[in-house]
Amino acid sequence: MSFPIKIKFKHHPSPPTGGCTVPLGICIIIPIGLTDNVTAEEYEDGFGIADCDKVDSKIHLVFKRRAALDDGTIPIQDNWNLGTAVSKKLGYNSVIVRPGRYNVNFSNYREFGEALFDADFS
Repeated sequence: MSFPIKIKFKHHPSPPTGGCTVPLGICIIIPIGLTDNVTAEEYEDGFGIADCDKVDSKIHLVFKRRAALDDGTIPIQDNWNLGTAVSKKLGYNSVIVRPGRYNVNFSNYREFGEALFDADFS
């Protein structure tokens, strides 16, 4: 069962080589929270909603705003802690998404795509 979470996307038009520490690519920034809406101000600041669930041993996100870079990927440079509330909702104490370059799938009639992320669950 999926549930909505609020995350922050940091988009840059440059080649996808960066992330949180370099002003290129996309950066998914904490705070992550359980919610199904963002204010207009939050949206302008880069926040958006993604439906979240666990598929096999991966985190599955369906994006409600642009998340992928122009090459159809989302780079995660460092371990990405989903936070206590999201981890608990998934049935764990901690969920950490592993660094990597993840492909976004646009073939399931999802406007902004969906992606599976490697993660550690404890």
